[in-house]
Amino acid sequence: MKIKVDHVTNSSSEVFGVVLADSAVTAGLLFMLDTLTTGYRSTNMSQKQDELYDELMMESERMASRITEGVIDDARQQEKIVTDAYDEALSLLLKASKDLQSELSQTKKNWETTDKTADKTTSEYQVQSDKNKAYLDYLSEQLKQIELQKSSIEKDRSSKQSLISERDAWIQQNQSDYVMVQEQKSLLMSMGPMFDTGNSEGNPWLNCFKELEKREIDIDKTLMAANARCEYIALAKGELQPNPETQALLIQLETEKFNYDLLVADADASTHKKLRHTYEKKCKALYDQVLNANRGDLATKASEGLQYGADVAVDGLAELAGPAGAQIKIAYGAIKTMFLGIKDAKNDPKNKSKHLAKAILNTSAIAIKDRYGDQPWAKEATTLLNTTLQSSLSASIAGTSIPESIGTSLTKGIFDLGVEKGIVALKEATTISQETIEPQFDLLTPQELLNDNPLTQKLSESFKTEIIFTP
Repeated sequence: MKIKVDHVTNSSSEVFGVVLADSAVTAGLLFMLDTLTTGYRSTNMSQKQDELYDELMMESERMASRITEGVIDDARQQEKIVTDAYDEALSLLLKASKDLQSELSQTKKNWETTDKTADKTTSEYQVQSDKNKAYLDYLSEQLKQIELQKSSIEKDRSSKQSLISERDAWIQQNQSDYVMVQEQKSLLMSMGPMFDTGNSEGNPWLNCFKELEKREIDIDKTLMAANARCEYIALAKGELQPNPETQALLIQLETEKFNYDLLVADADASTHKKLRHTYEKKCKALYDQVLNANRGDLATKASEGLQYGADVAVDGLAELAGPAGAQIKIAYGAIKTMFLGIKDAKNDPKNKSKHLAKAILNTSAIAIKDRYGDQPWAKEATTLLNTTLQSSLSASIAGTSIPESIGTSLTKGIFDLGVEKGIVALKEATTISQETIEPQFDLLTPQELLNDNPLTQKLSESFKTEIIFTP
């Protein structure tokens, strides 16, 4: 059974790029299972039934591997939400900066043209000159504010990227191993009743479980020393019992063996060879049916305790389940539609990064408000910029075009009613536009956007403690 683990670099695009083969994360567990099960045959189970249980223990490892793939894929998605959110926030600030810079240049150009022919002795000229200067000051201050926000967000993005990239391939591998050990232990617990022979000596299930517990402790110590402990607990899967189909097929196998022994007792060499071929073919077909039935049962149990990356995990489990795989996918799809549909719709998977970008922008705006200018209208202008950026993202999330009042709220017409009145008036306009957009969707907080996947625990916790979110 081949095992392949590809290590990765520290680049953000390759985080959690551990490639899991069809069997397991580590070759050690497979070797352990082969060693433990070789030669073991209990006194109260037939050889074929023992072979079945040995194979099911191997299957538990493969299925634990597929569940781990789902957990890793979910971690990748969490990280992508974060990196995309910072890209969204900085992209929007860049657009606002370009609009303000363009307005600043055009206003200067227009005033230069007006100033050449204006009668500078009139009081009207002085009013217009003061108004123009105030507007240019406002545009300049907004540009400074954007630079402050960009600097704040870029610094924050750098710290979050450090949390992502500090987990090198070695840490990722050990965390993945830990998840898989936990999941295989849970699957073995569900199989426990099948191995309850009343005699613990030589029991492969019990020995395997003890080895997994030892490995769990070793990995935990290793991760703790690297300050990268993985707080993952697998959910209980419920007991797996030999099903009636299995029992009937095993009896049929015993019958085939009994009949074969009778037929070959007095057969010559040529006949014996033919009988042997026929017998082995029948046994192989029956054994495959037994294994498929139990493999399907085990995969169904495994699918009942998925916590992260369920879509990926179910696909993998369905592939391992054999003929029962299709039914597992149908059952999961029905449960997802019935019980998770509303939650998934609220979580708005297509726009998670935009929701988080809103929180990032809001936090940076609050952080710089007290640092922005001495003018009496400075904080109102800060609020205006944040409201405009928030409304732009809201319009994008809602799938609507950005209203004109939002598109022009940073520039044209802002001083038509005087400096302070102009800003207040435009604040009201953008707020009204925002209120018409945002009821079209539920605003999501970082706590709702980022889950508690242990592989991205530090990243999600940093948002939940640092990000300030207000609609």
